[in-house]
Amino acid sequence: MTCVSESEVRRLLRLAEHQIEMSDLIDQASRLRLVGELMKHWGEKRRQHGLGASLGSQMGTIMEWKGAAPRGGTSGARILVSGAGLDHAAAEVEAAVCQLERRDSRGQVLAKLAELRYLHELTVRDQMREVGLAEGADRTYRNWVKALHLQVFAILAARTGRVRGQTVRRVGMRRVCVEDAPK
Repeated sequence: MTCVSESEVRRLLRLAEHQIEMSDLIDQASRLRLVGELMKHWGEKRRQHGLGASLGSQMGTIMEWKGAAPRGGTSGARILVSGAGLDHAAAEVEAAVCQLERRDSRGQVLAKLAELRYLHELTVRDQMREVGLAEGADRTYRNWVKALHLQVFAILAARTGRVRGQTVRRVGMRRVCVEDAPK
């Protein structure tokens, strides 16, 4: 198991966002390798923190510092550690896997494969048995993993695309008066 630093995760996330924007120029092998790294990171963070996030209570901070804790830097600029939940990259992959699971029966199988492969780290043979593949179907298993990576990449691309930044519909609004409304 590898331990990835926060700066490395930020670098991977920036690289992923850049590659998503340039997805037409990137070969498929690079996409799959990138998504595989992100999913390994997701599995590691899920094993460490789970889905819940816990932070110390305010009273505990007051007791520890005998008053208000010192504040440094800009508020909200620090990265929360030790039980603060998933980081941004892992949370995005978690959302992608959940969206994949809600999609259809094939999406449910792919989400289950993601959890077995990256979260529980089962052997390939156990993953194949749990998903329902025949024992000697190694090629089929690799095709399912490839489909998982491609689907997660597509969802991540849709989630981080330019359209996501716009939350307000840019259309003209008409004022409707109650007197003018049809009866």
